[in-house]
Amino acid sequence: MQKAFNVGERLFFDVLIICLISFVYFKTVPMNNITFFIGSIMCLIYFGINFYMGYKNNLKASEALIVGIMGCGVGLFLSFFAIYVQVVLNCPNTAVWILMPYFISTIPIIDFFNKDLTILYAFQIMLINILLVISGSFIKNIVNRLINKS
Repeated sequence: MQKAFNVGERLFFDVLIICLISFVYFKTVPMNNITFFIGSIMCLIYFGINFYMGYKNNLKASEALIVGIMGCGVGLFLSFFAIYVQVVLNCPNTAVWILMPYFISTIPIIDFFNKDLTILYAFQIMLINILLVISGSFIKNIVNRLINKS
């Protein structure tokens, strides 16, 4: 269990660093094709780090779930405030603004699909991140079994 917490802590801070760099990048650089290309690379890194942490560390399913949830800690923390603003204060735009630092690295996906941003988008990103950690762990376990058989 300690291994899961150590990996989850590393994933949390990796995601936090990516979110902060993406937030500063997308807020300071004017939007054009080069910006979106570099943003797409950040988006791949954002999702790839979740898969990589699951694949790199030999985790059980429960440990992978814990690591995935800890990796989404930034989003979970911000979502508590966003839910309060959405439900109690009835300000959906402010709720999305509160969650913006968490999902701003996925701006290329948002622009590609022309999605309307709601508070649910952050929860979808969290679910994808958790599933990426779990799938990375499962793929690592399958590869280990195939290597050990031969």
